Amino acid sequence: RFTAEFDFRTYDAEGVILYAESLDNTAWILLALRDGKIEIQFKNELVTKVTSGGKAINDGLWHIISVEELEHSISVKIAKEAVMSINSPGTLFKQSQGFLETKVYIAGLPRRVGDTLVKQINPRLDGCIRAWNLMNQGHSGVKEVIQEKQSKHCLVAVGRGSFYPGTGMAMFQINYNNLDSADDWLINVTMTIRPSTDTGVMFALVSNETVPLALSIVDSNSSDSQKIIVTIGNIIVASLESKKLCTPRKVLVGLLVTKQQLELAVDSHTDRSNPEQLSILHQAMMANLVTYLGGLPDVPLGATLVTAFYNGCMEVKVNNRQLDLDEAISKHNDIRSHSCPLIMQ
Repeated sequence: RFTAEFDFRTYDAEGVILYAESLDNTAWILLALRDGKIEIQFKNELVTKVTSGGKAINDGLWHIISVEELEHSISVKIAKEAVMSINSPGTLFKQSQGFLETKVYIAGLPRRVGDTLVKQINPRLDGCIRAWNLMNQGHSGVKEVIQEKQSKHCLVAVGRGSFYPGTGMAMFQINYNNLDSADDWLINVTMTIRPSTDTGVMFALVSNETVPLALSIVDSNSSDSQKIIVTIGNIIVASLESKKLCTPRKVLVGLLVTKQQLELAVDSHTDRSNPEQLSILHQAMMANLVTYLGGLPDVPLGATLVTAFYNGCMEVKVNNRQLDLDEAISKHNDIRSHSCPLIMQ
């Protein structure tokens, strides 16, 4: 019968932990998180079910999770205590010549499966799993895959936030238009950052091959500080210096732009301006824009001043909406959506 047990840690609220299916794809079981709670979906030849229960476990702490198929039910336990017992007539997977063979997917789904689930889910999950025991065979098969990929290794200590490794970015489609007026728009970005390197693009709007707006960190001439700059095209329209940013402390950055004014705030310092370049930004806001976090796609040389990828932790709100990297149109695989390495002091 199907069994799985492991230690699990995450700050993510939704995603697929494990999906197993029969070799002919007719029977399957899904173990996932929704609203931070464990959810089970399964299908065999007799029944299709979805059930969730227990407490929310997306608290960044380690939890022992076990799923076990019993004679007439599927049992789910957290920390060895039962949280769900789901009636299951018939067996989940059929044996073949005395053996039970299944295909197992960790932290995702095979592409064809999405539409066949009982309840749709965003499969992307950022978490950590250790002490694997699949089908009572320990970590056989799992360890070999994970050992080869550095990006799949667990961080020793994590906190809330997203981590950008300096090798890629996330892309969003965001509407900045004000519903009350056809040519009115608002860009209100607030972010908490903890950079690990002194240069990189944190937030940018891209239109075709131009960069109408970018918020970046750059190295300052002073040895103990960096600058945070706002550029429209390749012109700096706002700039603030901040004491050494690459430290364990988190820094609050705000950018508010309307067609009349631009305001940059770093910690408690503010730079306001009404540059003539706002007319260039206004024209771009009327066209198709793509929002990037952590870097830029390939743009022509000279389109903007900074093109390096951001490296470090960052949480971003745009127009009062917290951006979830699991909902990005595309995201570099090495970016961790919901876990930021803690600096041990």
